[in-house]
Amino acid sequence: QSKLFSGDVVLALAPEGFAEKWESREDFLMISTIGAVPKPIEAYDYFPVVIFAAMITWVAVDDSINMVQAAMAAAALNVCGGWVDAKLATKLVPWDLMLLIGSMLGVSRAISNSGLSEMLAQGVKSAGMGPQAGLFFVYAVTNVMTELTTNNAAAGLIFPIAVGVAGKLGVSYKPYVFAVMVAASASFMTPIGYQTNMMVWGPGGYKFTDFTKIGAPLSIIYMVCSCLLIPVFWPFADGPMVPVG
Repeated sequence: QSKLFSGDVVLALAPEGFAEKWESREDFLMISTIGAVPKPIEAYDYFPVVIFAAMITWVAVDDSINMVQAAMAAAALNVCGGWVDAKLATKLVPWDLMLLIGSMLGVSRAISNSGLSEMLAQGVKSAGMGPQAGLFFVYAVTNVMTELTTNNAAAGLIFPIAVGVAGKLGVSYKPYVFAVMVAASASFMTPIGYQTNMMVWGPGGYKFTDFTKIGAPLSIIYMVCSCLLIPVFWPFADGPMVPVG
């Protein structure tokens, strides 16, 4: 008699109707339907790719259009063209993630309004850190946070601090925002930092410390490379000192 443990993967043969009920959920990964013949791909099926390319081009060439407007227009075209089922689309939206992001934006606003971000930014300046050292600080704090929470939560919490540090140092906020984006997605040191880490933790027979042994040096290398390259593409003196919007 075998036992199931956290992280185990089970291959199951399900009855008819199972896929229709569970395909929009993340609890199961549908591999294939026995005896099913896939629908042949036609030229019409490639139009969503054209719509996506047009959306990106539209945003790039027209400064009056933002990404949200272009994305909504592209989504409407996909629904009207029949490439996306409107009823199914609502089921595919990760509402729990949307709630998390919304909550973190509220906490982020509280950090800013309470003066906490201002205090931390002043501490960075008082410590004698320059723009480059401040970038390393923001990256490191974000990286530690993303190992304990999710990447979305970490980015939402550290964003006002990053902008505050840039303001206190009198440089552009862009390098710091990009550092937050990169660090929030660089979860290598713990198996709980990201979903893919959890997926290989159990089946791979790894221990918690295995992630730290390999992930810590990798995170340091990633941080050094990122913090040295980000100012090359987004200089500290480039653009406004605070985000506009």
